Amino acid sequence: MAQVQPIIRIELDPTQPVPEICAVIMAVTPYHPGQEKAILLGVQEAIEKRLEQLSQKGDEASGK
Repeated sequence: MAQVQPIIRIELDPTQPVPEICAVIMAVTPYHPGQEKAILLGVQEAIEKRLEQLSQKGDEASGK
């Protein structure tokens, strides 16, 4: 029996991080119809957490 697996293989240009990350998001979301908003909210949450971590590291570096 055939086994079908959708796999996305992506090569990224690290010198263009923002458009590359956006392209990955756009490539993945069609595989999850009706869940695009949930995916984007999850990505937003991950970004907010990372920004908070960076902010805390900045505070530690400046002695706050």
